[in-house]
Amino acid sequence: MCFCPICESAANAEFFLKDGRPLLICRNCRHIWWRDLPSETEISGYYRTHYTQAHSQETIQAQAREYYRNHLFELAAIVDKKPQEATLMDYGCSIPVLGHEAVKLSFKGILGVDWADEAKECGRAWGVEVISPSELGSVPDRSIDIVRLSHTIEHSIDPLGLLRSLLPKMRPGGLIYITQPNFPVFRPQRSAHDLPDTVYPEHLHFFSALSLIEMVSRLNLRVIRFFSHQNEAEVVSKFREMLDIDY
Repeated sequence: MCFCPICESAANAEFFLKDGRPLLICRNCRHIWWRDLPSETEISGYYRTHYTQAHSQETIQAQAREYYRNHLFELAAIVDKKPQEATLMDYGCSIPVLGHEAVKLSFKGILGVDWADEAKECGRAWGVEVISPSELGSVPDRSIDIVRLSHTIEHSIDPLGLLRSLLPKMRPGGLIYITQPNFPVFRPQRSAHDLPDTVYPEHLHFFSALSLIEMVSRLNLRVIRFFSHQNEAEVVSKFREMLDIDY
């Protein structure tokens, strides 16, 4: 029996096959995921040696410097702290350009988390500590004000378990900031229509606003801001027969 990794329901259906690999959809929270997920050894090896170069992360991260600087002020303001008072964990940081900007702004603490060797090398050059996800246990409890997961949890084998492991590391009143791809709510049945971004083993989970809120509610987190951005007309035109708007 296969349980939904978000709401833990056993009620799921096969959504479609991609390259012979089945994707499932939960009948309850409508989360979509690959039935057969990779092991942590497979994922760590892939991100340690392949992902950074294959996806031009050095260039992409460098182009975001100005945005990151403004974004850091935004994150600090949400927790009502000056940068010099705030500790930040950037989980899935890749090349730690955001961390480098946090160093320049004199954040009280900045920690990057990533498997990539290039991330750790750049971190050493810029004064940003970058650890592997397997080293998360070394982070003291109640030491982090802000945990940032930008386009990260959909890459995780177990998103719910990941967030649960991060919560003890946070100070009371801390912030978890999540951004990720946004999918519509689909009918729990077989579809012949391919989903965008179904690239294995990179994107392992496909969240809608519904399944993200389901996951957050299971962790007793308080949502203070929630934005869902889609071109409604385009989405309806593309997925009309698959959508379950009433649900």
